[in-house]
Amino acid sequence: MIEYRDGHPVELEALAALREACGFKDQGPGVLEAQLSGARYAAAAYDAGRLVGFARALSDGVTSGYISSVMVAAEHRRRGIGRELIGQLVRGREHIRWVLHARQGAAEFYRALGFQPSPDLLWRDRR
Repeated sequence: MIEYRDGHPVELEALAALREACGFKDQGPGVLEAQLSGARYAAAAYDAGRLVGFARALSDGVTSGYISSVMVAAEHRRRGIGRELIGQLVRGREHIRWVLHARQGAAEFYRALGFQPSPDLLWRDRR
Protein backbone atom coordinates (compact mmCIF):
# COMPACT_ATOMS: atom_id res chain seq x y z
CA MET A 1 0.00 0.00 0.00
CA ILE A 2 1.34 3.43 -0.94
CA GLU A 3 1.71 5.97 1.85
CA TYR A 4 1.62 9.67 0.89
CA ARG A 5 3.29 12.35 2.95
CA ASP A 6 2.99 16.09 2.61
CA GLY A 7 5.93 18.26 3.48
CA HIS A 8 9.68 18.46 3.23
CA PRO A 9 11.20 15.78 5.47
CA VAL A 10 12.60 13.62 2.66
CA GLU A 11 15.95 11.86 3.04
CA LEU A 12 18.36 13.40 0.56
CA GLU A 13 20.00 10.04 -0.22
CA ALA A 14 16.64 8.45 -1.02
CA LEU A 15 15.65 11.41 -3.17
CA ALA A 16 18.98 11.34 -5.02
CA ALA A 17 18.51 7.61 -5.71
CA LEU A 18 14.95 8.15 -6.99
CA ARG A 19 16.09 11.05 -9.19
CA GLU A 20 18.84 8.90 -10.71
CA ALA A 21 16.45 6.00 -11.30
CA CYS A 22 14.03 8.39 -13.05
CA GLY A 23 16.72 9.83 -15.30
CA PHE A 24 17.09 13.22 -13.61
CA LYS A 25 20.49 14.88 -13.67
CA ASP A 26 22.64 14.39 -10.56
CA GLN A 27 22.42 17.62 -8.59
CA GLY A 28 24.54 16.71 -5.59
CA PRO A 29 23.37 16.89 -1.96
CA GLY A 30 23.82 20.67 -1.61
CA VAL A 31 21.60 21.41 -4.60
CA LEU A 32 18.96 18.87 -3.53
CA GLU A 33 18.86 20.34 -0.04
CA ALA A 34 18.43 23.86 -1.51
CA GLN A 35 15.68 22.63 -3.84
CA LEU A 36 13.79 21.13 -0.91
CA SER A 37 14.19 24.12 1.37
CA GLY A 38 13.21 26.50 -1.45
CA ALA A 39 10.02 24.61 -2.27
CA ARG A 40 6.87 25.88 -0.61
CA TYR A 41 5.08 22.55 -1.09
CA ALA A 42 6.34 18.99 -1.43
CA ALA A 43 4.72 15.57 -1.59
CA ALA A 44 6.26 12.11 -1.39
CA ALA A 45 5.05 8.56 -1.94
CA TYR A 46 6.44 5.56 -0.05
CA ASP A 47 6.01 1.84 -0.56
CA ALA A 48 7.01 -0.17 2.52
CA GLY A 49 9.13 2.77 3.70
CA ARG A 50 10.92 3.20 0.34
CA LEU A 51 10.61 6.53 -1.50
CA VAL A 52 8.93 5.73 -4.84
CA GLY A 53 7.52 9.13 -5.83
CA PHE A 54 8.15 12.81 -5.27
CA ALA A 55 6.99 16.23 -6.45
CA ARG A 56 7.64 19.79 -5.30
CA ALA A 57 6.27 23.24 -6.04
CA LEU A 58 7.49 26.78 -5.71
CA SER A 59 4.77 29.34 -5.06
CA ASP A 60 3.84 32.65 -3.50
CA GLY A 61 0.88 30.76 -2.01
CA VAL A 62 -1.60 33.27 -3.44
CA THR A 63 -1.68 33.50 -7.24
CA SER A 64 1.23 31.67 -8.87
CA GLY A 65 2.92 28.31 -8.54
CA TYR A 66 5.45 26.22 -10.45
CA ILE A 67 5.42 22.43 -10.17
CA SER A 68 8.79 20.76 -10.56
CA SER A 69 10.67 17.52 -9.98
CA VAL A 70 7.72 15.17 -10.49
CA MET A 71 9.01 11.61 -10.47
CA VAL A 72 7.75 8.07 -9.88
CA ALA A 73 9.94 4.96 -9.85
CA ALA A 74 9.46 2.99 -13.08
CA GLU A 75 8.06 -0.13 -11.38
CA HIS A 76 5.42 2.01 -9.63
CA ARG A 77 4.15 3.95 -12.65
CA ARG A 78 0.60 3.70 -13.98
CA ARG A 79 -0.80 3.18 -10.47
CA GLY A 80 -2.04 6.75 -9.92
CA ILE A 81 0.94 7.80 -7.82
CA GLY A 82 1.93 10.74 -10.04
CA ARG A 83 -1.71 11.84 -10.17
CA GLU A 84 -1.93 11.77 -6.37
CA LEU A 85 1.36 13.63 -5.91
CA ILE A 86 0.10 16.44 -8.16
CA GLY A 87 -3.19 16.33 -6.26
CA GLN A 88 -1.33 16.75 -2.97
CA LEU A 89 0.33 19.89 -4.33
CA VAL A 90 -2.73 21.58 -5.84
CA ARG A 91 -5.65 20.34 -3.71
CA GLY A 92 -7.07 23.18 -1.64
CA ARG A 93 -5.03 25.65 -3.66
CA GLU A 94 -7.30 26.03 -6.69
CA HIS A 95 -6.89 29.83 -6.49
CA ILE A 96 -3.28 29.42 -7.67
CA ARG A 97 -2.42 29.29 -11.39
CA TRP A 98 -0.06 26.34 -11.66
CA VAL A 99 2.52 26.01 -14.43
CA LEU A 100 5.06 23.33 -15.18
CA HIS A 101 7.57 22.23 -17.77
CA ALA A 102 6.63 18.76 -19.00
CA ARG A 103 9.25 16.27 -20.11
CA GLN A 104 8.99 14.80 -23.59
CA GLY A 105 6.04 12.39 -23.63
CA ALA A 106 4.46 13.60 -20.38
CA ALA A 107 2.11 16.24 -21.83
CA GLU A 108 -0.86 13.86 -22.07
CA PHE A 109 -0.48 12.91 -18.40
CA TYR A 110 -0.64 16.56 -17.36
CA ARG A 111 -3.50 17.35 -19.76
CA ALA A 112 -5.52 14.60 -18.05
CA LEU A 113 -4.97 16.49 -14.78
CA GLY A 114 -6.35 19.75 -16.21
CA PHE A 115 -3.16 21.40 -17.48
CA GLN A 116 -3.31 23.05 -20.90
CA PRO A 117 -0.64 24.13 -23.36
CA SER A 118 0.20 27.79 -23.00
CA PRO A 119 0.77 29.92 -26.10
CA ASP A 120 2.19 32.79 -24.05
CA LEU A 121 4.80 31.09 -21.89
CA LEU A 122 8.41 32.19 -22.26
CA TRP A 123 11.47 30.79 -20.57
CA ARG A 124 15.13 31.56 -20.28
CA ASP A 125 17.44 28.57 -20.17
CA ARG A 126 20.15 28.14 -17.55
CA ARG A 127 23.47 29.74 -18.32
